[in-house]
Amino acid sequence: MTWDVILESRVVQAVLAGGFLALGWVFNGRQNRREAARLRAEKLRDFHRAIYAEIASYMENLGSSEALEAYRMDIVAKMEADESYVPLIPRENNDTIFSALIAEISILPRVTIDPIVIYYNQITAIEELIQDLRGERFADLSVERRVRMYQDYIGLKLQAFEDGHYALRMIAAFAAGGRDGALEEEARIAKELSIPDVDQSDQSQGSASGVGSSDHTS
Repeated sequence: MTWDVILESRVVQAVLAGGFLALGWVFNGRQNRREAARLRAEKLRDFHRAIYAEIASYMENLGSSEALEAYRMDIVAKMEADESYVPLIPRENNDTIFSALIAEISILPRVTIDPIVIYYNQITAIEELIQDLRGERFADLSVERRVRMYQDYIGLKLQAFEDGHYALRMIAAFAAGGRDGALEEEARIAKELSIPDVDQSDQSQGSASGVGSSDHTS
C-alpha cells in the first residue's frame, strides 16, 4: 500500500468522523432545545396554576360586587350615625405567591402578564390604604374624611374584583387555547365591556323608530 493510498484513507476517515460528530452536535442541540422548551412550558403552566389559585381565593373571599356594596353601605351608615365609631380593618396579604414568583415573571406571555400585573397593582394599593386605615391618625380624622377613605377602600376592592376575574379568564383561556385562545378571550371581554346597558339600548331603538328607522342594530 502506497503512502498516497494510506493518506487518502485517513482523510476519508477524518471526514467521516467529523461528519458524525457534527451530526451529533445537531441532534444534541435539537434535543436540548426541545427539552428546554418542554421545561419552560411546564414552568409556565405551574406559574399560571399558582397565580390562578391565589387570585381565585381572594375572589372567593370578596364574594361579589353586590356584597361589597352592601357592606360599604352598612359600615358608612354606622360611621355617620356614630362619629366615635371607627371600623376595624383587618390586615391583608393576598400576593404571597406572586411575590415569590416575581423574579421570573418574564416567563409569562404578554396576554396574561398584563392583566395579572394590573390585578396585583390593585392589591398593593389596597394593602397600602389598609395601613392608613389602621393608623392612629385615621381615628382622629373628621367623620367625613373617614367615610371618604373607607369609600375609597371598598372602591379599590371593587376594582380588584373586576381585575381579578379578568385575569382569571385570561389565564384559563391561555391554558385551554394558548396565545390564540387568550387573544380571542381578550376580544370577547372587550366586546362585552362595549355593549350598552338594556335601558340605553331601548332608548336608542325608541328614538330611532321616532324618526322613521325600522331596524337598527349596534
